[in-house]
Amino acid sequence: MEWLEARSTVHTLGGQVPRTTEVLPLADAVGRTLAAAVHSLTALPSFASSAMDGWAVNGDGPWALGTPILAGDPPADTPLAPGTARPIATGGCVPAGTHGILRSEHGLVGPSVAGGPATLTRLPQAGAGEPAAGEHVRARGEECGLDERMLEPGCLLTAPRVALAAVTGHDTLTVTALPDVELLLLGTEVIESGIPGPGQVRDAYSPEFPALLTGLGLRVRALRRLPDDLGQTVEAIRSSTAALVISTGGSARGPADHVRAALAALGATVLIDGVRMRPGHPVMLARLVDGRLMLCLPGNPLAAMLVLVSLGMPLIDGMLGRPLAGLGRVALAHDIANLSGSTRLVAYRNTDEGAVPTARQGSGMLRGLAEADGVAVVPPGGACAPNQVATLPLPW
Repeated sequence: MEWLEARSTVHTLGGQVPRTTEVLPLADAVGRTLAAAVHSLTALPSFASSAMDGWAVNGDGPWALGTPILAGDPPADTPLAPGTARPIATGGCVPAGTHGILRSEHGLVGPSVAGGPATLTRLPQAGAGEPAAGEHVRARGEECGLDERMLEPGCLLTAPRVALAAVTGHDTLTVTALPDVELLLLGTEVIESGIPGPGQVRDAYSPEFPALLTGLGLRVRALRRLPDDLGQTVEAIRSSTAALVISTGGSARGPADHVRAALAALGATVLIDGVRMRPGHPVMLARLVDGRLMLCLPGNPLAAMLVLVSLGMPLIDGMLGRPLAGLGRVALAHDIANLSGSTRLVAYRNTDEGAVPTARQGSGMLRGLAEADGVAVVPPGGACAPNQVATLPLPW
């Protein structure tokens, strides 16, 4: 399957996985996925308020001063009379009859005369017509009206979006429940700690995959390490109960690769068997007999990471009901060759001249990705500077 087609396909397949929802207090909703549209429960602002510290004025100055209006004070019972002004704090309720708000730095209060009210005059640095009609007044409903659609289902609840829900009257939000994921790390040669000996390699996945997948919106239920053994691989997949199973290694066709045979023994349906991408082409996606999905990553570290980013993220977004994230763009500082018929994913650094590929990008290497600012999507045939190429959205 072509890489772009695979990216769209996994997102669609993820969207077919049944979802459940839960209702959370706003403080717990940041970072979650909204499951139901949010409508405003009030106009915003719900009353005309001052956008500045200053004076609410009516008519031409000088103005006779009345009592101050502070934020949180109830609305005035009577309109502001012509020729008068009232000190007002930012957020204060603007009385009816107000022409506009004179900024605090543009007015001068003089003493009262013969027991009368103090007087406000306009300073020379203020314009002759200041304030203009409605100036520095936040009109009722200026940001939104009652029952306006504010947030769409499937959006990531960022801090500003949760704040918007709060100011429009909400105390809770309905979010998509976190799908469970189980990790199966395959490979007899893989060790958990220490310096690998001859024929051994360090586990590159368990230190960061749980945190990475949690950040993508999953709940990690279990992480299991398995040798290259068909029977143990079959049993691990059979005994899993998570909505998504992710394996590393064993997806190619070598003598120690048993994932394909294990899926066949379990009656699973292989939905994707290889993608035209480098690195990462041995990726597989299967549907288990009970409808759950299994994403089979290659064993090489760079290949596994780039498959997770380019195909795993769209799959997870689909499971959460999120839209497929768009690709970015970056201008190249150097030509990037691609003589294969596959999409090539290339880690790069940003420079003043444009994107420059990092060194050491073999499928079994991680140094090039660790030093990168992004990942470029280079089509078959390559790409020439200073043209732009697509870039992957990254979760770090």
